[in-house]
Amino acid sequence: MKIFETAARRSLVVLAAFILAIACSVTASAQNLPPTWVFARSYNGWNILGQQANTYTFNSGTCNYTPSTNGNVSSFFVFSGFQTNISTTVPVYFPVAIVDANSTYSEVVTPTATYNSGTCGFAGSPEYTHTSFNLISGTAGLQEAIVSQQQSSPVFDVILDKYWYQAVAALPTYPTTTNAQTIIASVQGNANVGIVDTTTMPWTYYSWNGTKYVADPSSGSLSFTSVTVVAAPTALSTSATVNGIVTTSATGGLIAASAGTFRLGATYVTALGGETTISTDSASTATIAIGSSTSTNSITVTSPAAATGAVGWRVYMTAASGIAGSEILYVSSCATPATGQIVLNGVCAIGSNATITAVVTGTAKVPTVNSAFIPTSGTTSPLQSVMTSYPPFTNTGAVSTGTPANLGVINLPAGYLNVLGRTIRLCGAGYSTTTTTGTLTLATLLASIPGVTSITPFTALSGGITSGDTVNFNFCETWTTTATGAQGTVEAHGWVNYTLAATAVSSPTQDNIIVASSTVDLTKQDQIEFTLTGVTSEAIASGGAQLRLLTVEVLQ
Repeated sequence: MKIFETAARRSLVVLAAFILAIACSVTASAQNLPPTWVFARSYNGWNILGQQANTYTFNSGTCNYTPSTNGNVSSFFVFSGFQTNISTTVPVYFPVAIVDANSTYSEVVTPTATYNSGTCGFAGSPEYTHTSFNLISGTAGLQEAIVSQQQSSPVFDVILDKYWYQAVAALPTYPTTTNAQTIIASVQGNANVGIVDTTTMPWTYYSWNGTKYVADPSSGSLSFTSVTVVAAPTALSTSATVNGIVTTSATGGLIAASAGTFRLGATYVTALGGETTISTDSASTATIAIGSSTSTNSITVTSPAAATGAVGWRVYMTAASGIAGSEILYVSSCATPATGQIVLNGVCAIGSNATITAVVTGTAKVPTVNSAFIPTSGTTSPLQSVMTSYPPFTNTGAVSTGTPANLGVINLPAGYLNVLGRTIRLCGAGYSTTTTTGTLTLATLLASIPGVTSITPFTALSGGITSGDTVNFNFCETWTTTATGAQGTVEAHGWVNYTLAATAVSSPTQDNIIVASSTVDLTKQDQIEFTLTGVTSEAIASGGAQLRLLTVEVLQ
């Protein structure tokens, strides 16, 4: 019996050893695989204790660190690395946080040179004297992670999570304010590596635009809450002395001799892709005539003055002898394009002139409502929040029966809706003064060429208005992209509550649409416009109509 038990035990031991060997081989094999996730915080674990005052040289090997990840990752040199830009390999110096024993003197320094042979370390220009200190990553591991992943194929994304944000919050704030957005905007990268912020809902994806990382319009975020409207620029003038000067030249263009008299105006553009109404264009000084001497004329407009919240400006010009308000956008006239927004085209940098070399025809008319709002957050990125709130838009004034009154517009980055299943919710409130009996129609338009090519995914007709009273309305719409591309469609459904007969009792109505919208080019920079139309003898009275509140929420 004992012999049988002993044999059985030996068999169990052999079996257990076999299973353990298999498990070990699987684990070892898995360890040799590349990581499935690359967290920036994993590259933030290095910490070097200073040995001598103001000395950033250490024994060889001290400056190498191996991240802790769920896959096989090589160690890296903590002060610099190399990346390939097109066909050139260039060094990238990693910002270093010098954490002083006296936190008042802690600072972030970017090395000007590094070395890692025999001894290792970096040279730089710290502002303060450091006697007792330690060194950590100045980007909470983000720059190190990006450069370490750049040679990988396929593309790897570097992940930001709440622990990375906590590490950023602990970094020194000298010499500049250090926060997540300033770090993301300042790190060096290339198209091989993206950044994914998993702390937002939905996640925000950043891609390299050739200069810096910017949030991908298709990642789900919209513009940030804003409350202050930017005023239109001062009128352009041939007699201006500083800004907004309109002049002609007998060279540099293809405008024919004696081509006529042209009227010009300008708008400001914000980081959110908002645009002001046009500058006053009715004065005689806002027009300029082309002389009769040559056929190589051009027209130059100097930049409007800098304005709080404006990152660029656009120039508009009429046809010969055009009337005020008939200007069209001239999109290719900027000496220096604006870089502060990624929504609108034809935006010149503040301080940069615009030169019109030929008279063209076009469909981009002047804005009919001011959508330029200054963000109240510390970020000026147009892609940092899943909820956007807008303050009251401009009152429309009186509008005749059957003519749509433009209550407000918002601009979306190119391709923003070009994601199958992208879902947004539009909710708002407003009012309209009315004239007689009739009805009102609230509609929401989507345009790929604003003012020319648009569809109407949502419309809702009010009940009968029995007198010329003020009608309040509240609405909520949900939009989902049902087809993408140049022939894209959206499906929109929702409701509107109209108050009738000057009481607080509302008359609810739903849209009567059961199919997806007509097609529209969703690859373009699209614009959403809200209109209110008086029908059946109803008009908007002198008290006008106004969109008092608008929120845009990303659901998917």
